[in-house]
Amino acid sequence: MAVFDVTTYRPVSGNKYFVDCNVLMYEFYSNGAYASNLVSKYDVFFTKAIEEHATIYVTEMLVSEFVNTYVQTEFHRLAHLHGWPHTKDYFKHIFKTTSEYADILKEIEIILNKQLFPITEKKNVSFEDTKLMGIFDNPATFDFNDRYYARSFPGEDVYFVTNDADFNNITGINIITANQKMLDGVCE
Repeated sequence: MAVFDVTTYRPVSGNKYFVDCNVLMYEFYSNGAYASNLVSKYDVFFTKAIEEHATIYVTEMLVSEFVNTYVQTEFHRLAHLHGWPHTKDYFKHIFKTTSEYADILKEIEIILNKQLFPITEKKNVSFEDTKLMGIFDNPATFDFNDRYYARSFPGEDVYFVTNDADFNNITGINIITANQKMLDGVCE
């Protein structure tokens, strides 16, 4: 496993990349309070990967995670802005009936179909072939999606682009990141 700095790593034509949900949020969720210097580091990577015609994979699980994260983040932003309850009950029974919710879904549909899918390759991951043995080891650093993604490309040399330190606890993968703890080799 190797960890590469996203600011110095140069995407190469023919290379394959999997971009984690947190980076997709930096790229496509414009209401995020993300540090602009962090976002710009991943922007540069995306631009260069596209220019090089590198393969950027998305899976059905990643799209699901992105949509759910986007909706929940936008709900909490709007709830804070309007003084709404930040509860699951309010979200399910009130917010989901609003025009704001419908607008968020339209926005996500546009992002997926007009921005994300044109620059990525949809990758079907066979749940049947995915081995879960060992995936639940080390509960202190457990994140199912991250570990599942790491097992989703057997036999392929895929680089994982993430800012999530949970990936630092997964062996046998190459990581591209701006996360200083990961670059310093510090596991959380």
